[in-house]
Amino acid sequence: MVKVLKIGGSSLGSKRRVRNVADIIVHSWSEGSILAVVVSAIGGITDQLLDCAHTAEINGELAKKKIEKIRHKHFDVYSEELKDKVTLDRVNTLLDELKDLLKGVSLVRECSPRTLDLVLSFGERLSAFLMTALLRHKGLNAEYVDARDLVITNNNHGNARVLKDETYNWIQYKINKPKIYVITGFIGSNKDGITTTIGRGGSDYTAALFAAALDSESIEIWTDVDGFMSADPRMVKEAFVLPQVSYEEAMEMSFFGAKVIHPQTLVPAIAKNIPVYIKNSFSAKMPGTLISPEKGDFEHPVKGIASFEGISLINVQGTGMVGVPGIAGRLFGALARKNINIVMITQASSEHSISFVVQSREAPAAKNVLEIEFENEIAAGKIDKIESSDNLSIIAAVGDNMAGTPGISGKLFGALGRNSINVIAIAQGSSERNVSLVVEKEDTIKAVNVIHSAFYLSHRVSNLFVVGTGSVGSQLLEQIRDRQKELAEKSGLVINICGLANSKTMVIDENGIDLNSWRKRLSSSKTPLALDKLLNTILKLRLINSVLVDVTASEQVAARYNDFLSAGIHIVTPNKKANTMSQSYYNKLKQLSAGRRLHYYYEATVGAGLPIINTIQNLKNSGDEVIKIQGILSGTISYLFNNLTAERKFSQVVKEAYDKGYTEPDPRDDLSGMDVARKLLILSREIGLNMELPEVEVESLLPPGLEDEDLDVFWQRLPEFDETIEKRRAKAEAAGMALRYLGSLENNKCKVSIKEIPATHAIAQSGATDNIIQITTKRYYDSPLTIQGPGAGLEVTAGGVFADIISLGFHLS
Repeated sequence: MVKVLKIGGSSLGSKRRVRNVADIIVHSWSEGSILAVVVSAIGGITDQLLDCAHTAEINGELAKKKIEKIRHKHFDVYSEELKDKVTLDRVNTLLDELKDLLKGVSLVRECSPRTLDLVLSFGERLSAFLMTALLRHKGLNAEYVDARDLVITNNNHGNARVLKDETYNWIQYKINKPKIYVITGFIGSNKDGITTTIGRGGSDYTAALFAAALDSESIEIWTDVDGFMSADPRMVKEAFVLPQVSYEEAMEMSFFGAKVIHPQTLVPAIAKNIPVYIKNSFSAKMPGTLISPEKGDFEHPVKGIASFEGISLINVQGTGMVGVPGIAGRLFGALARKNINIVMITQASSEHSISFVVQSREAPAAKNVLEIEFENEIAAGKIDKIESSDNLSIIAAVGDNMAGTPGISGKLFGALGRNSINVIAIAQGSSERNVSLVVEKEDTIKAVNVIHSAFYLSHRVSNLFVVGTGSVGSQLLEQIRDRQKELAEKSGLVINICGLANSKTMVIDENGIDLNSWRKRLSSSKTPLALDKLLNTILKLRLINSVLVDVTASEQVAARYNDFLSAGIHIVTPNKKANTMSQSYYNKLKQLSAGRRLHYYYEATVGAGLPIINTIQNLKNSGDEVIKIQGILSGTISYLFNNLTAERKFSQVVKEAYDKGYTEPDPRDDLSGMDVARKLLILSREIGLNMELPEVEVESLLPPGLEDEDLDVFWQRLPEFDETIEKRRAKAEAAGMALRYLGSLENNKCKVSIKEIPATHAIAQSGATDNIIQITTKRYYDSPLTIQGPGAGLEVTAGGVFADIISLGFHLS
């Protein structure tokens, strides 16, 4: 029985870690079996060796000092083993060889690729030798193997290609006895015995080569992560370990940035059908990820999202390319001759352009090669100037279940669009297991989170920035706090409060503000509220599904809605000001929310939590025509007229409403009738009318002369109006009528006034703070559609806003 383990450098970075690895090896080996353990250099040593080599080119003495750091690291990690003289002598010999090699580099002032390979080989050679010593110290039958004696490559220093037939023969010849073989990863040699390296991440590949040559039952890659993740956990907090992925899925994710395993590793494993396990050396009991021919049980089409930065997009276009055979062949042939690797290709069906992605470090060379290749065509104007776009990232959504599943691309790009993320280039292979796209580097984290959330790989997330923490705002925060946990657990909707602001200060926390202590956080904030700063901060955070929740009555905040929408930020509000500003401003709001697939929710602007606006929208969208709207549109005013009697005068009832929190802080805002006028204007615009606020005819309940007085004076003089109201009330009552303050929309005109209506009329039957509205349409002509319910109060208003937030959250998923 043969088993292969590969131990990554991060698992070897300290004395405790190497002993932990030794325990893993002991647990994996059984008497009579062959255990091949491929080790990397101790974490960070390869980079230090690379630095030493480049330093030696310019400063030999400084390179010596850096070698001493490498010595100290090994002596610190393997202090016990280096007490043995034989081990100590061998390590000192290796380090002396390294010193001599770098001394030569300093003399010639150049480190060639061949010399650099030899320098880098010391990391694995020291690591494997010392691990062998540790295992022998534990009484195990362990043998050190220098892979340069077995892994045969071509002469391409730095990224040598392995000659598999020769390599397999040497491995089978050498590794044939039951014991533990500790093998250097990453390195090999050419047919002349000259040291080569097989590229960064090559230790994984070394392990796979030994496994394939020996027909191993499995390969275990021991690293510092629990396995393949659904996304990079540094980007996506809710990323999770994938228990099983197919060979193809693993190769796709590895190629596009998942650094769990080197893509080449899987080639020998696939050829021999060998399962590969990704395990965490720091949590050895974790199951890790199995990579095998089978994809495993996974209900969603997208299994993982991979990404990497530092790429450039090069575009070659021109009218002279259309219908001309061989253009693509010349383009890619020129790049291949210069060993420039292409990450992604996309071409328009018109043949007018070809775009491809390369790593940014290769972009200047690629552009230069193509300018030379197409020099004549560029001079003749047949091909335009070759352009290169930098600071980009590539993101790949990967999953075997994507194949044959309709709507994957639509869902992916729809989610990105709703979050205002621009996709620069797209590619999808015929296997359908990968959709790759290019975005601006600064959009990477946001885009990965959007895709992860869109395919149910994590909770639906809404990140709220709440402006306004007065009575309604505070009630809203309490309602969110009380429902946060249940919404997340039962509905999969996570609501984060990432920003809070009152009229003076604001606090922003991308990790979320604890709603049990939000008052303390806000009151202790030294950051003044500035809408420009709030907007810019939200943009810099680049959180997915960012939502401005305006719970103020501020015209200044409402006047900035277009700026927030233009920046890709959704809006939820009960603030009536925005929808009742100029018609042109309203039209711009609607255009932005419709044209950019952004969301502007304002149900609570009319009727608090009642579904009035949504009902009208549904009627209109389904082809019905609204003929008339009439009703009580103010819960505050409803309370006043429902409680007027001969004994309870107007001023008395107004004070009661104020004390109960039904009115605005200044009751004149309600009594002026402008609140109802604004609601009526919102409804008129909702059915398609073009109208300005001054066109709404309003009968005010505010006594003349009290508009500009101090609030104390207003309360003193309000009883002066009692007699006027009482006369109208008594007259109506005597005639079997009820006095009500109605808003009406009919014949393209809006009017707010006190009206006498039959006491038996449905509108007259409203109680307490009820709003009641009747909508007459072509379908609901003889029996108007009636909506009734509380239209005032902190709980119902906050509840209406909360309902919009929840609805938006599910819509954005």
